[in-house]
Amino acid sequence: MRKMEFKYLMIKFLLFLVLLFSQATLAEVEQFYEPRIDGLRMDRCLTFAKGCNEPAANRWCFQEGYEKAIYWELLDNVGDKYPTKTISSKAICNNKSCDSFQFIVCYRP
Repeated sequence: MRKMEFKYLMIKFLLFLVLLFSQATLAEVEQFYEPRIDGLRMDRCLTFAKGCNEPAANRWCFQEGYEKAIYWELLDNVGDKYPTKTISSKAICNNKSCDSFQFIVCYRP
């Protein structure tokens, strides 16, 4: 099994477990592919180098009406090809060292 196929199989399994063990009977899970802020890829941090990964993913989910992020994947070193924008400060990064979210999986009970 290829590495990518395994990743997506694991994501599906994780989503299945969330739904199975959720306290609510009708939990909702949604995947957002390449989330964008004003048309630019969302940076992995709330502001430059602060509140990275989980805090930024949770903010995205909250703004989309979900409770929290339960899974995400990053694209590393993409800022020179695809500028990123932080979700809190709205700062733009166009340096190679900037990372963005490939996708975020959000959850609400």
